[in-house]
Amino acid sequence: MRWRIAAVVAAAGLASACTTTVAGTPQPAPGRVTVAPASSTDPCTLLTTDEAADLGLGPGTPIPGQPKQRVPPGCDWKSLDPAASLDDSLQAYYGTDQTMAEYFASRPVGEEELGGITWQHYSSIMGDWLCNLAVELGETEFVVITSQNLGDPGKSCTVAERAAPVVAGHLPQR
Repeated sequence: MRWRIAAVVAAAGLASACTTTVAGTPQPAPGRVTVAPASSTDPCTLLTTDEAADLGLGPGTPIPGQPKQRVPPGCDWKSLDPAASLDDSLQAYYGTDQTMAEYFASRPVGEEELGGITWQHYSSIMGDWLCNLAVELGETEFVVITSQNLGDPGKSCTVAERAAPVVAGHLPQR
């Protein structure tokens, strides 16, 4: 019986000798966004890594804004399907310094209710293979999600329409 008590005490001593407190806040692995910060204008926070994976997309990669061309910062999620190329990927842009009308310089061609909000559908000057869904958040604040399918333009909105309800959950309440 004594040897059992001695073994338990020794094991407890070894276990406590191997533990240390590390200062700081635990962080996910680089490139892994698991919870979107509240009220962020970072377009890569519009989908968590897990949400992107559920949509068949890889982790988001930031796209720098192009102020001279009036293109806001964005984020690119590529399809996890290696055969997809650019098809079935998703991009999001978060504008904060111009109106949605200034950004598109055209009228919407339709609208859809997705995720409890109304998204405006805009044609692309690039062609039907590119789909733009946009929502105005304020006078000079908006979000655009874009998907494309060069192989089958009829499917260009598939990924954007699937992502819109998830993205809507990360938008500020208006």
